[in-house]
Amino acid sequence: MTEQAVYIYNNLRTHFSLDLRKPAEVHLNPNIKYKSYLKNNVNLPELTI
Repeated sequence: MTEQAVYIYNNLRTHFSLDLRKPAEVHLNPNIKYKSYLKNNVNLPELTI
C-alpha cells in the first residue's frame, strides 16, 4: 500500500512547485527549472501544547 502511494505521488500526481509536472519527469530532465524551498531555512520554535 505504501509503495503504491509513493508511486502515485512521484509518477502520476502533478505538483504546483514543479509547474504542474510530475517529480519523476523533473528528475529525468535536468533542464527543467523548479522552485526550491531549501533556501527558505526558517528556524521555528518548537510548539508545545
